Amino acid sequence: MLDLGVVMLPADEKEFDAVPFVNEELSLFVHHSHPLAQRDKVEMKELQNETFILFKQELIHDLIIQECLRAGFRPKIAFEVSEWGFINGMIGENLGISICPKPIAKKFDQDLIKAIPIDNPRFPWNLGLISKKKKHPSPAVREFIQYISTDLPFNHEK
Repeated sequence: MLDLGVVMLPADEKEFDAVPFVNEELSLFVHHSHPLAQRDKVEMKELQNETFILFKQELIHDLIIQECLRAGFRPKIAFEVSEWGFINGMIGENLGISICPKPIAKKFDQDLIKAIPIDNPRFPWNLGLISKKKKHPSPAVREFIQYISTDLPFNHEK
C-alpha cells in the first residue's frame, strides 16, 4: 500500500488529501528562427498547423492533446520522446515545437530555444502529493509533507 502519490492537481477531494508543491504553467518552446519566436504570447488555436514534439509522460502528453482538441484541432505529432534533453535537441534542430513545463526552460539551450507563454487558455501545471483521506500518515510521511509544504525554496518565491 502506498502512503503518498504525486499527481497533477486537482485531485478527487472526497477520496484524497492533497498538498500542492508545484504551481507553474506550461509554455510553448520554439526555435529562435521560428515565426512565433517574435511573439510575447500565443493562443492554442494558433498552433494548429505546427509539428509537435511531445514528452511521452502521460499526464503532460494527455493534457496537451486535450487542450489542442479544445482549441479545435488534433496536433500533428512528429516525435514522442521520454527525455527532456531529446526535446531540447529536436527543437534546437528546428524539427518542431513543444509545450513543456515552464521550469524546463532552464534545461534548454537559451541561445537556440525560446519559451513563450500560452494565453487562451492558460496552461496550469500544478502538482501535489496525495494520500488517502482516512489513512493516518506515518511520522516519516508527516515529516516529508511538512518539508514539501514549507521548507523547499520554491515555496517561498511566490
